[in-house]
Amino acid sequence: MKKLFILLFLFALFLSFDKSFAQSTGAKYGWLTVGYGYSQSVDGSWSSTGPVKMAIGGLLWNYVGMELSADTSWLEWGGKNVSWTLDLKPYVLIQSTLGDRHNALIPYIGIAPVLSVSGVNYDNKNYNDKAGFDIGVAAKGGLRVKIIDFLMLGIGIEYVYHKNNLPASRDMSQFNAIAEVGFSW
Repeated sequence: MKKLFILLFLFALFLSFDKSFAQSTGAKYGWLTVGYGYSQSVDGSWSSTGPVKMAIGGLLWNYVGMELSADTSWLEWGGKNVSWTLDLKPYVLIQSTLGDRHNALIPYIGIAPVLSVSGVNYDNKNYNDKAGFDIGVAAKGGLRVKIIDFLMLGIGIEYVYHKNNLPASRDMSQFNAIAEVGFSW
């Protein structure tokens, strides 16, 4: 029971700090979302891009926010060979909140540089596993819905471009469709 009271006290302290931070910076709220994505491949079909996409962000001024987005993708080819990518994207977002704090529609658009780590894990003894670092650009847009004061659902589309030099130079230009759920504070 003592642990519960300590956790409630820490949570209340965090919320009071958050409100004072919001008043001093002009921020209205922050958010944490997790989602799942699908990518459009070269032949036009859509396939899963990885297990999870995560984003944490906050509103800085009335219509301007920042969000750090991280996602993974992989492609199995030639039996058990796997090509993988981890992308980090610090987005600058322009968004608006339509409605009140309990039932709000939040349309957004954003742009970000992409910091990408890519690699190939070969199942063949004749090849060495390889890894590399690339820089690119990403843009996204979508709609988030605040169901209640702290719960959000969202859908969006994202365009990501960077080169993957493993095992040969490959254009990683693709569209991603994203569905997400998260919390706002």
